[in-house]
Amino acid sequence: MSKQRALKAINFKTTDRIPSMDMIEHPEFIKKISKIDPFIDPFNAMLETMKKIDIDMMIEVPKHSISFKENESKKITESGNIVTKWSYTGSLWEEDYKFLSEQEVLDYNPFEDVKEKVRVCSKKYRDESLYNSSIDYLNVGNTSLMTGIYYTTLFQFFIMTFGWEMFLITAAMEGEKFKHTIDLFTEFSIQNTEQWAKTIDSPIVLCHDDIAIARGLVFPPEWYRKNIFPSYERIFEPFKKAGKKILFVSDGNYLDVIDDIFALGVDGVMVQNETDLKTIIKKYGKTKIIIGNVSTEIITYGTKEDIYKEVKRCTDLGKDCEGYFIKAAGELPHNVPIDNMEYYFDFCKTLGKR
Repeated sequence: MSKQRALKAINFKTTDRIPSMDMIEHPEFIKKISKIDPFIDPFNAMLETMKKIDIDMMIEVPKHSISFKENESKKITESGNIVTKWSYTGSLWEEDYKFLSEQEVLDYNPFEDVKEKVRVCSKKYRDESLYNSSIDYLNVGNTSLMTGIYYTTLFQFFIMTFGWEMFLITAAMEGEKFKHTIDLFTEFSIQNTEQWAKTIDSPIVLCHDDIAIARGLVFPPEWYRKNIFPSYERIFEPFKKAGKKILFVSDGNYLDVIDDIFALGVDGVMVQNETDLKTIIKKYGKTKIIIGNVSTEIITYGTKEDIYKEVKRCTDLGKDCEGYFIKAAGELPHNVPIDNMEYYFDFCKTLGKR
């Protein structure tokens, strides 16, 4: 009943246990659970694992695999992209940023990038994301509720287009002029969300923007309130008009602007373990969808007792909140001991019972 459990939870109906939303990036564990080699058949290996573990909501299902040699940490694909070793799919590495000055940043217009200088500003990038999300929702069926993820809401566009260094330098040194860049990317993002809202069947969609790091926000809260959040309202509007629930996702600790995020009308948030779950649950646990907060570090390096305590911390906080989903905040990568993976999922089920 995984998909049905997720649908109940996002509509704040009581479920038999706290639902789960985990991304498993562990080929050995997937092979053990599914009896299918994820390097040979990645989609069905993950799908079978989702069924066996009873995962209620998922972002995406891998459709390709990349094998690395024992001492190989990265490789160049046939398309020329650099991929680093991660799970059985690899992680695309943006290394060659093409902006060397503030003026080059300020001169860039994503609408005029017909030669696709920037990958994430290409129609191909958007259409592939839409296609993959549509295929997942169709093929996964009732096994799990597939959300898809709109990865470059606004702030993320600047990171992945200009690179952190040129983005931060330009935004800090040319603040007034950079507003024009923000306006351009806002319009570009709205164009994308309009297409997403028309294409994706799922009743819920993740909007991703890494506005924070582990220590907190990248800029002072006032900068976001002035430069980013007014644009969010317009970017989210196509999803709202289509009747879709919006989940905001960011790395790091963005507790200082959590009230601002919810004031924009989003239906929920995904939070890393750096963020104070207790504070969010106390204020929004009965009215908003809240996902995550389990420490991947503890699952990776902790003892069985450590993992038990970490899962119990989150289930104790979320048990009376119908919209809470348990999730390892840093995903479940290939370096987690298999025993620890099994402890984690067992504890999620037993401690999450209502």
